[in-house]
Amino acid sequence: MRRLLCLVWPLVLVLAGCAGSESAPATSGAYFEVGAPPQFRAEGIRVATLNAEFLFDGLADEGGATFPHKGDPAKARAHRDRIGAVVRMLDADVVMLAEVENERALQMLIDESLADLGYAPHFLEGADSFTGQDMALLARIPIDTLGRTDLRLQVEGEDRMQGVSKNVFARMTLGGVPTTMIGVHFYARPSDPQRKPRREAQAEVIRRLAAQELQDGRAVIILGDFNDYDETTPDRNASVPISDVLARLKAAGPGPADDLHNVLADVPQEQRFTAHWDRNRNGLVEPGELTAIDHILLSPQLYRRVREVVYVHAHDPTLATDHFPIVVTIAE
Repeated sequence: MRRLLCLVWPLVLVLAGCAGSESAPATSGAYFEVGAPPQFRAEGIRVATLNAEFLFDGLADEGGATFPHKGDPAKARAHRDRIGAVVRMLDADVVMLAEVENERALQMLIDESLADLGYAPHFLEGADSFTGQDMALLARIPIDTLGRTDLRLQVEGEDRMQGVSKNVFARMTLGGVPTTMIGVHFYARPSDPQRKPRREAQAEVIRRLAAQELQDGRAVIILGDFNDYDETTPDRNASVPISDVLARLKAAGPGPADDLHNVLADVPQEQRFTAHWDRNRNGLVEPGELTAIDHILLSPQLYRRVREVVYVHAHDPTLATDHFPIVVTIAE
């Protein structure tokens, strides 16, 4: 099957027959420039993932983490408006969002910025008591079941059990294929050896959920903020994982032929980034600061139906969220 890859990046504006457009002003010299909004070429069902970076309402208890709009409803509204602008340009049928405070904040995003796009909010309270963040779903296709897993497993080398406080799954039909979409947000700091076994335990929790769904005859999508790198597909920064998180999740199927596919491999290396880590906190996007830690993994039944993969780099990560969306179009 020939796949059409239409990539939004000002330095690569024509690829596989996709035309680009003029880029916006540079964020940091020639290393990164804000691209134009995506121009999708393929028809089908669009699935997107985005870390919305504290999509909160600015009211009441907002957890123990610090962020610029904490406790300030006006600043929180401005942040939601910026996230709304990013989501709007994706025009996706299903959007998995990380770092959402509650259903109220999700509904506010719809009412304030997306009211005309036909989205229904889907939210389940998670178990992250420190940040108060959860996974959430915007969908304009029917969701049959919404749930989460509270499974906890032993962490290797530690006397502790580990679950995935921020996860959600949704059962739906995509292009006639019964599908379970699993949204995740794993522990941060991919190069921290102390976090490695805990994030691997989280990956095992989700792998078991995915394996059960596959065994029950459903296709699987795992997507969200994995906070880790793919060991077989180097990102723009050629990041090397210290964990087996991606390998473990991709092996959720019963055999090698059923491995999940990371769509990261479907775009050129210069396009492979989904997050900006401002390591020196100077407000600029500089070499070494763009990595791929957000992913979309598809089981073969769905991957065969992929018509377009777009890594959208059309906003300034120092002004809105410091993550970038991924959009996959699946044939109906």
